[in-house]
Amino acid sequence: MKKLHHFFLFLINSNIFVSFCVLSLAISSEFLVVNSKNLFPSEVSLFVFFATIFTYNFQRIVRISKSQKHNRKDWTQKNKFLIYLVMIISSVISLYFFSKFKTNTQIAIIFSGIISILYPFGLRTIPFSKIFVISLIWTTSTMLLLILEEEIIFSSNVIAHLLSRFLFVFAICIPFDIRDVKYDNIKLKTIPIVFGVLRSKLISFICLLFVIIISTFQYWNNKLSIGFFVAISLSCIVSSIFIKKSNEKKSEFFFSFWVESLSILLYLFLVISITLF
Repeated sequence: MKKLHHFFLFLINSNIFVSFCVLSLAISSEFLVVNSKNLFPSEVSLFVFFATIFTYNFQRIVRISKSQKHNRKDWTQKNKFLIYLVMIISSVISLYFFSKFKTNTQIAIIFSGIISILYPFGLRTIPFSKIFVISLIWTTSTMLLLILEEEIIFSSNVIAHLLSRFLFVFAICIPFDIRDVKYDNIKLKTIPIVFGVLRSKLISFICLLFVIIISTFQYWNNKLSIGFFVAISLSCIVSSIFIKKSNEKKSEFFFSFWVESLSILLYLFLVISITLF
């Protein structure tokens, strides 16, 4: 049991778990946008997985080296060699997949990469930028790259999917800002710092409500199957429950595992809908 606990800690603290969450959203996009029923991820999704491992660890190393507060600072400092090894491996694999993509996909990756690199060097200090940057990068990584690589036309339905993804990520990111209230400098002006915890949760609920509304219109216009509509709606409902329970007193495991798992939950609901409908 103790070994299992340490294994989970390693997955969470090395950012491998959050990368699986991003991977789950990327594969979900394959179902929704490409109409793929292949459960094995595409090369774009695999790239996103390894690039996320590198990016998240890079940002953490930079923040800690600048003596900024971080809830996983002690673990990272004790396991620096392991973190650097993971970063090297993930960067090599990411570069391999990057070299195989179309030019437009590579441009989008470079753009996202620049923002990700600038994020710990001052970009995150811009008021409200933290959650918008994360939501934009996640939307780009988990859906836009796939659209560009597959050369899918930017129809109103595709734009609706992108907006829905942005709102979903935005909503499930707010609990992490609630968690980080005790770590973030008040100058960061995150949503919970400015509006308070209760109003921040309300903003999350509104975002998830709009996701359901967008999905409803897509279903009415025969752009979304009944199974996918139910899966997205259920994931929004479950997400709202975890958001409601979020507060700065909750354990790190609550946020790093359960709230983070909401991305995986969407993927699982979509897989179940493919099986049933």
